This record gives sequence, C-alpha cells and structure tokens, in this order.
Amino acid sequence: MRPDTYARLYGPARPTPSRRGTGIAVVAALLWTVALLLLSGLGFLALWAAADTGPTAGIPRHWLPICLAIAAVPVTLLCTPAVRRLSVPARALVTGLAMCSIAVGLVLRAA
Repeated sequence: MRPDTYARLYGPARPTPSRRGTGIAVVAALLWTVALLLLSGLGFLALWAAADTGPTAGIPRHWLPICLAIAAVPVTLLCTPAVRRLSVPARALVTGLAMCSIAVGLVLRAA
C-alpha cells in the first residue's frame, strides 16, 4: 500500500479540538459573575447610604484604598510565577476564587 492512499481516500487528517478547559472556564465565569454582582451591590448600597446622610463632598476618602486593594488582588496573582504557568482558564479560576472570597467577606462584614 502506498503512503498517500489514506490521504487520497479520506482527505488530510484533522486533529479534533480539545475541550479540556471548558468546565474550568464556566466555573471561573460563574465565580467572576458572583464576585462582580456582590461588589456592585455593595457599591450601590454604600452610595445610597452616603446619599441618605445629606449633602456630601463626594466619595469618602477611605473608599479609594479599599477599591485599589480589591483591584490589586487579581493583578498581583497574575504576576506570580506559579499562576503564570497555568492555562488561561485556570488563571481565571484562581483569580475568580480570590475575588469571590473577598466579595463574600465584604458582604458578611457589611451584614
């Protein structure tokens, strides 16, 4: 049998796409959705409470370091060598876990 017989009969071999990271990506998306919903709800409640007290001079100053610290968590995690070696869905899962735990902690503290 000649080596090109398979290619003539069936066409070129095509590798099947890998579905390895689909479940991880879905879980990461759910974690990020929960974290962002909780943080946006807390922000709304904080602004509502600030508006309820009467005229204010804008957003209180102690919110700025809190917001910067929350935003710095995923950036810091993504800069570590251990996380940089992971696949993209796994990176999203790790940062989503960190952000979701921060958001849940803030909600429990506010409650």
